[in-house]
Amino acid sequence: MSGLMTLCSCSKEVMNDNWMERDSRLTVLTRSDGENDDKVIATPVRIYVFNSEEQCVATKTQDGADPTFSVDLAEGEYDIYAIGGANDERLELPTRENAEKTSVISLKEGKLLGDLMTAHSSVTLTKDNSSTITLNMKRDVCEIVSVTITDVPVETEIVSVSISPFHESILLNGSYQGEGGKCMIPLEKQTDGTTWKKGAADIYLLPSVGKPTISIMIDDITYSYTCEKELSANHRITINGTYSQQGVTPTITLSGTITGEEWGDEEVILFDFSEDEGVINAPLPEVGSLYEGCYVLAVNGKQATILSCKEEDEIVILNDTPDEKKRKINEKLQNWSVPNITATWELPDYDMTTILLNEKSHITSPDLGTNGYFYYSNNQKVEAFAITNNGINYTVSINDGVFLRPVATLTFQ
Repeated sequence: MSGLMTLCSCSKEVMNDNWMERDSRLTVLTRSDGENDDKVIATPVRIYVFNSEEQCVATKTQDGADPTFSVDLAEGEYDIYAIGGANDERLELPTRENAEKTSVISLKEGKLLGDLMTAHSSVTLTKDNSSTITLNMKRDVCEIVSVTITDVPVETEIVSVSISPFHESILLNGSYQGEGGKCMIPLEKQTDGTTWKKGAADIYLLPSVGKPTISIMIDDITYSYTCEKELSANHRITINGTYSQQGVTPTITLSGTITGEEWGDEEVILFDFSEDEGVINAPLPEVGSLYEGCYVLAVNGKQATILSCKEEDEIVILNDTPDEKKRKINEKLQNWSVPNITATWELPDYDMTTILLNEKSHITSPDLGTNGYFYYSNNQKVEAFAITNNGINYTVSINDGVFLRPVATLTFQ
């Protein structure tokens, strides 16, 4: 005989972790406030049922607003995982044949996240037993509702906002993976000529890694602000900034609010910073010159990208996981310092590796070695490259012999 298990995914109040059934019927009564749009479950919902041997024995998908599943199972212990917002058009989802509890739920190329929820429950079914349990769906994303920057000079041509770092992916069991996620939001100039906006953004992101940095680029000048707290799941975020010029002597400050709404809760984060903050009162250096001993790789407008005058190896080991490697490198970058330079140091990106190749013969103190250097690939993964006589080798194995030599972008008056 087999047990019949019914799964109802409309709950908002009860979280069920472990249910032990012995010749009894379990009924869990829950309440869902249908008048509150914030409690709508992301659909479609897909469930994965794992037996005690960690094998996925069943999957089911329901598109309805109030999904109910029935699965015939033999007696035994089971783990049930659910994904709300399991959209096959945007997500790479595991099948019954290859599903594991730690399977990665990843985005298909060119697609963006939508509302995403997860749930888990365990149950033990006994012979001739019918069981009803409820899965409480937990939202795993935050939402950027809109971004508005006002009072921007009329002659401005480009305004964008970026936020980083965020987690990069989520696993079937609801845990997060990766720490290099970044969101860049280009804004559109409005008819008044001074307001730039991305309205009804509906941009969904996994939670931030620590306190994220918000960067606002106005033409070739970037303003950065570090949030006072993490941006967590189940928050709606609105960014409103005002670019103002006060006094006879131009002093430009950018102020704004980020309102996080925890679908019932609300928090406000305020930030202020000025144009003069982080701007170096010195002539803009030329490409190929040295600034405080650091080689100038590129110049764009009033900003110069420099290569650190020091490097360091033995940061990771071959057996480190990708997340461990990224964590160790990020820790080094956060504490990286060069005398007389205050900057945010980061890994060079793919485009920067070509510049390093072209400038290699001019870079000294120290020279670029041949063991390899860390960089961010186009998909924001930490990789290693080496400059050879034949060009760039992008297949370098990451080990303790790979060097960290970061770059930084400085703004000059």
